[in-house]
Amino acid sequence: MVDPHQVNTIIATTICAFFKGHPDAQIGAEEAKLLAKQITEALNGAGLQIAAVNEITPR
Repeated sequence: MVDPHQVNTIIATTICAFFKGHPDAQIGAEEAKLLAKQITEALNGAGLQIAAVNEITPR
């Protein structure tokens, strides 16, 4: 996997952006970071990898 911190930050930023337009369902930055970490761990647990496009090896 690429830098896990970078991946978590990208996911957390996306989560915050999603909830920004939903005043009835807000999420804080720290909650979003924890959720991002759990998402990343779930993907890893499922055997999936997150890689930059230039790091993917052709089959």
